[in-house]
Amino acid sequence: MRGAGIRGLLKAKGPEVFLEALFVVFAVLVALAVDEWAQERELRERADRARSAVISELTRNQEEVKSGSVSTVAMLGSVTKTLESIRAGEELEGLAVSGELPDFTDAAWEVALVTGAVAWMDYDWVLETARVYELQDLVWELQTEFLSFFAQVAVRRPGEEPFTRLQGQLAMLVSLHQELSQRYSDLLGEPANETEGV
Repeated sequence: MRGAGIRGLLKAKGPEVFLEALFVVFAVLVALAVDEWAQERELRERADRARSAVISELTRNQEEVKSGSVSTVAMLGSVTKTLESIRAGEELEGLAVSGELPDFTDAAWEVALVTGAVAWMDYDWVLETARVYELQDLVWELQTEFLSFFAQVAVRRPGEEPFTRLQGQLAMLVSLHQELSQRYSDLLGEPANETEGV
């Protein structure tokens, strides 16, 4: 008798129980979709903030290259003049080479990479940005090598060969600064300013 009561109850309440279960499943699915939408929105907002920070960083680095390029061209002129004096057999009284090289930063880019924000950015933009940072790293390494060698030359004041090497390093840096400046401009959508006197 008890079995007949449960069957009768299920027959009477079955459609109501089924609808309630359906509503519960529907509510859970809607809640999951809303949660996923909110997470995606948060990730996209984080990617937008990261992209803005990277663009600000690249703009600052671009300004560093502009000011540093002028200084690098002046240093190249000084080293060339010193080399000409050495070749003419003139006595060197001192090194008259001074200037500032660009000081780059990549903190915003590194944070975007570490947090995974780049996964939510446009692929082509990320690819071009990565290429700009690779070139920037190369320029940084060459600048560091130049400064290290320059310090050795300044202390020893040797003959023509080291100054020829310094001249070559500076000429390479001038060229790379121009290339980097152009890459910044292409990425940031601004016209490149050519360094005067190059």
